[in-house]
Amino acid sequence: MAGERGRDGGLPLTVYVIALVLIPLAGVGMFGVRELQTNNADADEAARLAEAATAQADAAWLLVEIVGDATEFFAAAPDDRAATADDLPSADLRDAFARMERYVNSDRALEPRYGVSTSDARKLLDDQFAVISTGEREASLIDGGLAIAIPRVRDLIEVLDRQISDADPTMVTGALDDLDVLVGLALTAQAEASALLALEPGSPDGVIEYQAAIIRHSDAIVLAAEQLGANTFSSVSERPAIADLSTAPTADDLAERTVETADHITEIESIVRTVGRDISASVDAAAAEIDDRNTTTVLVFSIVTVLSLAFGVIVLRSFVPALRRLRERAERIGRGELINEPLPVVGPSDVRRVTTAVNGMAETLTLVDRQLRALAADAGEEVDLQHLPGDVGASVRTSVARVSELTSRLQASEMRLAEEARVDTLTGLPNRFAVLERLDRLVRSPSDVLATTGLMFLDIDGFKSVNDTHGHAVGDAVLREIAQRLNAVVRDSDFVARLGGDEFLIMVGDMATTDGLSRFGERMINEIERPFPIGDRLFAISASVGVTMLEPGDESQAAIRRADAAVYQAKSRGRRRVESFDSELQETIEQQAELELALRQAIQHHELRMYLQPMADLRTGYAAAAEALVRWERPGHGLVPPGEFIPIAERSGLIFELERWVLDAACTRVAEWKLRGRGGGLRIAVNISGRHLIEGDLVSDLDSAIAATGADPSLLEIELTETHLLDDVARASAVLSSIRERGVKVAIDDFGTGYSSMTYLQKLPVDIVKIDRSFISSATSNDFDSTIVESVVTIGNALDLEVVAEGIETIEQLQYAIEAGIDYGQGFLFARPTPAADAESAMFGGPMFDRDRVRSSTIERHPSTFLGRR
Repeated sequence: MAGERGRDGGLPLTVYVIALVLIPLAGVGMFGVRELQTNNADADEAARLAEAATAQADAAWLLVEIVGDATEFFAAAPDDRAATADDLPSADLRDAFARMERYVNSDRALEPRYGVSTSDARKLLDDQFAVISTGEREASLIDGGLAIAIPRVRDLIEVLDRQISDADPTMVTGALDDLDVLVGLALTAQAEASALLALEPGSPDGVIEYQAAIIRHSDAIVLAAEQLGANTFSSVSERPAIADLSTAPTADDLAERTVETADHITEIESIVRTVGRDISASVDAAAAEIDDRNTTTVLVFSIVTVLSLAFGVIVLRSFVPALRRLRERAERIGRGELINEPLPVVGPSDVRRVTTAVNGMAETLTLVDRQLRALAADAGEEVDLQHLPGDVGASVRTSVARVSELTSRLQASEMRLAEEARVDTLTGLPNRFAVLERLDRLVRSPSDVLATTGLMFLDIDGFKSVNDTHGHAVGDAVLREIAQRLNAVVRDSDFVARLGGDEFLIMVGDMATTDGLSRFGERMINEIERPFPIGDRLFAISASVGVTMLEPGDESQAAIRRADAAVYQAKSRGRRRVESFDSELQETIEQQAELELALRQAIQHHELRMYLQPMADLRTGYAAAAEALVRWERPGHGLVPPGEFIPIAERSGLIFELERWVLDAACTRVAEWKLRGRGGGLRIAVNISGRHLIEGDLVSDLDSAIAATGADPSLLEIELTETHLLDDVARASAVLSSIRERGVKVAIDDFGTGYSSMTYLQKLPVDIVKIDRSFISSATSNDFDSTIVESVVTIGNALDLEVVAEGIETIEQLQYAIEAGIDYGQGFLFARPTPAADAESAMFGGPMFDRDRVRSSTIERHPSTFLGRR
């Protein structure tokens, strides 16, 4: 069987048939076993409950018996209230205790789940037997035997009641309710008799308690009559009136009451005994019924099992042999053994039909095989299929014709797919796959060919803004126009391809030097820059180009990476230019790679430091906020300028980890200020890159920092440059809205440098506008820049935005900012970025400048005169 399974990938049919029979049987078996387990548990529970109910009834009778004997004793000898306990009759008491002892000692009586240990219960019984057997001869009746025996029995009733209360009430329906009423009747009877026997002639002590006991016992009789039937209590005498007993009863009153109570207890004792036996019988009957149901379940399960096995045997014997013969015949046909001897047609009707079909198929295949062998005897001749007989012949002829046609189509499709796999569908140029394929062949060429072959990597400048502004349809038209222009400029021997997006690659042959390749790249830029119309718009686009020469031992991917690095340098140096890959660029790339690795380790090794640059409130002169700036204290190098490692972090993706670190540090500082009672609501602003805003999960990172530090979100500020916001306005708006919902303020940094700042200012969800330092530095001497500043202030006031002036470095600039109505100022005039502890000293040490003196001054004295602490 294992061999068949490994060869055919499946199990024999017999296994499936057996499984078909056994799986349902197993399911029935599991159901039956669970039902048996449930019924056994119910039966055990019912048996335990029956024993517990019987013991409870005995305990109730025992309680009434004890107090009845005591009451009769005092009725017979009313003047001797100090008799000893051994005067009480105790034979019946011992019999009742013996019955309860047997129950307590049974296996099912006191299980751990009932909250009572067997050892405690047995000790309780031992104590009770000690009371009954010895009579506590040294004590009086009230303070000795009776006072001990009654509480013992009441304790046992409580133990049994906890067991019975855990039972399933549906097992015995109303029997437990009857038992509960009966126990209540016994307990109230005992309470009334005990209260009577506790009274002293001529003393008011206990009279109120006795009257209350009469009321409770009378209520119990009424409840028992309703529950157990009024006829059961027809012989019970009426209870004595409460008013008939004075507040200080005489000995005669007590004697009369004792006789009446003794008679009444005798009546109650008879009822408790009779009803208790009925309840025990009812519970026993319920337990017997559950046990009978368990027996029925076992019988049904046995019958189902036998019938299922019999059905399985019948199924196996009826068609498994026939199916096995069919399998063997199919295997032989599959090996080419065409046999004319038919299989016996036996078994169920479906198997018979399959057998007949297999016999016909074997006969037809034999004939077709014989005909095909005869026709194909000469392999070089075309086989004539016209002489194949019957429907099979017609089917074979049709199939062969279809196969021939399909083969032709597949060959054509393969050629077309091979061509399409190498062509960019948008521009019609070769694609990245074709480039790599051609380069792989080229790098295996002789060295003289490689030495005269160059790669030109061309990237369109600002192409994303075309898609964002005019739509992807216009962007596609621009790409097609560029592809046509490149094809028109290059020679037939050159190779132009589109790598993807707005990136193109050109292989140029017969190029002796890199300088010649660079001049060719400049021609490409000039060709692309010629304006061209699309629809009713006229477009003018520029490009950046990186060039490199192929070298012996080159790899295709390495050559492309060199050209890509060169075009990246062209873009970083101002775009619309050609840069060639040389040793200097190679050294720069290696240095950047080394710096990237060191920066990655710096984040892990805690080499980053947070600096703060305070921001002054121009309306008060005091510090209002601080901007968090990251610094890298690289071992052996000192502080690395942000301009060196921030761009590397942007390109490598480390910017996400870097800015998460700054967020955590800023939130930690805010939380510490609040904990120490410092800051007075000062905010900390964190600069966020465009990649983090658009590509990362900024909201989640912000939530994590706030949750980890407990910082107040209202004391945080996120700063982004307007160019970052305009890269993807929809995405930026959604993320910033989520940030503002958390109470964090949003600021536009370097405002005024973008080409559409005023257009988007009203649409973006921001709170603060920070005017770029280039406008502040020349606003006092340039009317155009001052007009821009005043316009931003006006718009900010209209939109309820806070306005911040960046780069304030002179008193004149500070005066101008105040007069222009700007809310806050930041710059070297107030403070440079310093470590957080130093910045806090400046922020919390008093005003940062004297506003009144600044406004009234003609700036004739040194600027330090107007600053608060200088």
